[in-house]
Amino acid sequence: MLTHHGADGRVLTTAADGRSSGECRWFDLRDPTAEEVRDVERSTGLSLPTQERIRAVEMSSRARLDGDVLYLNVPYFAHDVEQRPVPFGLIVAPKFLVSIRYGDSPAFRQATNAVHETKTPDDGAGVFVALLEALVGEIADHLEAITAQTADLSLQIMGQPKHSTRTLTGMLKRIGELESALTRARQTMSGLGRIVGFMQENAPPWVGKPQLAQLKVVHKDLDGLGELDSHMTDKLQFLLDAVLGFINIEQNDVIKILTVASVVSIPPVILAGIWGMNFVNMRELKLPYGYPLALVAIVLSAVLPLYWFKRRGWL
Repeated sequence: MLTHHGADGRVLTTAADGRSSGECRWFDLRDPTAEEVRDVERSTGLSLPTQERIRAVEMSSRARLDGDVLYLNVPYFAHDVEQRPVPFGLIVAPKFLVSIRYGDSPAFRQATNAVHETKTPDDGAGVFVALLEALVGEIADHLEAITAQTADLSLQIMGQPKHSTRTLTGMLKRIGELESALTRARQTMSGLGRIVGFMQENAPPWVGKPQLAQLKVVHKDLDGLGELDSHMTDKLQFLLDAVLGFINIEQNDVIKILTVASVVSIPPVILAGIWGMNFVNMRELKLPYGYPLALVAIVLSAVLPLYWFKRRGWL
């Protein structure tokens, strides 16, 4: 799908020959067809990169300067555990911006709406910076949501001294989901940070000082989000260790109970085995109270070890 965004923030209509009804500042391509790619190439006079080139991970493919035009690619863009990574590329020219996306992204869609609300700037660098600010803002909101969810999970884990096995399994799954979401946000921040850094170091002369100042702020925002990401990674690792520790304690309790049961059952089994053979020469069995006394001895042989384990604090 091809969307033309005008200088005043309006979405421009497109004629049958691919030309927009006004001066276009932003060509937004999402899952473009070959015809849409040709229309943009005809309107801009540029050669658009292929999906394979945008998806490439080497730095030479992620960012390059060709004359006055910047080609910037982000191979992985996703911040949700249920969302697959979406590669997208940006072409920043003096008068316009071209974005190429192979898949939809809630963050990109919301960022597009934010750019419209603030009106599309008059040049390619302005559109680029406005889009980056909106994307970084969406990622920041998502990291804040992860932080809040992690805090709630921490209270659930540490707020109770005992958890059932099913509850601990659910907590492990939740930690995995949060870590996956955090990893995807980290990949997105890494990709954006690289293209921002390249833009700062290789900015063409037509990029104004206000845009460079805004890029510096965006870079600082990404650094701050990176610190938050590191903190959340450590926090999730701590929670993972805590849950695994609870599971280990529960397993040890089960093993302890089984061990005590096996030890306690040894004396009664031995006595029952001996007296159960009913040998004629066992005089104690011929006593008037021999059978009840044998039963009492068997019970005591089980109770006394339990009492001793209790006094030792093993139960």
